Amino acid sequence: MNHQIVQALKTVLLVFVSAALGQLMAYGGSVFDLGSGEWKGIATAGIAAVIALLYNWLNPTDARYGQGADIDEF
Repeated sequence: MNHQIVQALKTVLLVFVSAALGQLMAYGGSVFDLGSGEWKGIATAGIAAVIALLYNWLNPTDARYGQGADIDEF
């Protein structure tokens, strides 16, 4: 798999998991208590992950992947 794609997927996964855990901690419940609307906050965390990916992809100074990456390097 392309190194840039792997780096992008790692970013999405890291941001999503971090934001989802933060949401769960803020709600004060457990993973099994998502029936009363808390899933919306976790879905929002997924959207934040995609926004972070797009920002990094379009950022010309970010050398990990996207517009600023040197694809000949890998």
